[in-house]
Amino acid sequence: MACTERLALSEWLEGLWQSSPPMWLRGLARLYALSWRAYAGVYALGLRRRAPMPVPVIGVGSLWAGGVGKTPVTIAVARLLQESGVRVAVLTHGYGGSRYRTGALVDPLQHPDPAEVGDEAAELRLALPDVPIAVGKRRVRMAHAAMARWSPDALVLDDGFQHLPLARALDLVLLPAESPLGNGFCLPAGPLREPPEGVRRAGGVVWVGWEQCQLPPPQPSPSTGREVGFLPRVRGRLGGGQTLPTYTATIAPIALLRLATGERLPLDALQGQPLTIVCGIARPQRFLQMADLLGYTVAEAHAFPDHHAYTPDELYKFSGKTLLTTLKDAVKLRGQIPDDCDAYALLIEAHLDDALRDHILSLFTGTTALHRES
Repeated sequence: MACTERLALSEWLEGLWQSSPPMWLRGLARLYALSWRAYAGVYALGLRRRAPMPVPVIGVGSLWAGGVGKTPVTIAVARLLQESGVRVAVLTHGYGGSRYRTGALVDPLQHPDPAEVGDEAAELRLALPDVPIAVGKRRVRMAHAAMARWSPDALVLDDGFQHLPLARALDLVLLPAESPLGNGFCLPAGPLREPPEGVRRAGGVVWVGWEQCQLPPPQPSPSTGREVGFLPRVRGRLGGGQTLPTYTATIAPIALLRLATGERLPLDALQGQPLTIVCGIARPQRFLQMADLLGYTVAEAHAFPDHHAYTPDELYKFSGKTLLTTLKDAVKLRGQIPDDCDAYALLIEAHLDDALRDHILSLFTGTTALHRES
């Protein structure tokens, strides 16, 4: 599929997931939701038990299929703990890497090949050079391996809300502030990985906003109305008297990273230059929107599938151009793009509100004090 066709498909999906889907897609979504409820019911009924860890596990996930900002928030949570004196390790699935099924342990300051551990693990390494990372589909096994290898005080689980085998001390569910549930349907009719009531498993909802995107406040779907009844329960009380705290996280661009030299530049360094946008992420339209709002001149845009493994044949066409990409893509593009391609990654950072930071740190008060004293 050509890049322009992928962008068109992305725009179509964005529109579909904010509107009333056709009946045949609704039928598929109901089958998907039914299978998920059966899977979750096995754990809810106690037929299978979630594996506890000897240290708190903080999960960062979402109901959405992708593009909500889970990795930046995971980085922010891990960095908060590390700066507070808590020894932390990150668990990530490593999707797209050759070690996805077998697993891999990435020691601090070790820079693995993205082809082995996946692009998100490589992105985590760049942002958290001193934090160990356990990569693999089997999160319980990798959590035990991380405990045996590094003896951390905490584990942060990246993109794991739907991974039920591993128990968590705190599960954070990220929802996009501009449209928390999209049209309210599960895949493929909507953006949700599970039915909306799954949020009841969470310890808190984090409304995610993008600083440069100037997005509108949450709105119910005019076509289905499914958010109308759900959002008040999320913001207030859920069934059974459960109180669900809500927090905010703001994701903002902070700098440009020049791939050839590793130099950090201010955001306005590329203004006035014709840029070629290249990305392989879940929601490329958001990246294009951010580039536009930063005042960049976009001459071309090339969208690839999420977690895409770039080939030399795909990259030769960028010879002689100024390229702008995401950090998730940059870890794979470094060393592969043509020598005369001037490439930059847009660096973004998540800022957690004070209430969320306090909640997270409250899980480790004794541990934090202990390490500060030592």
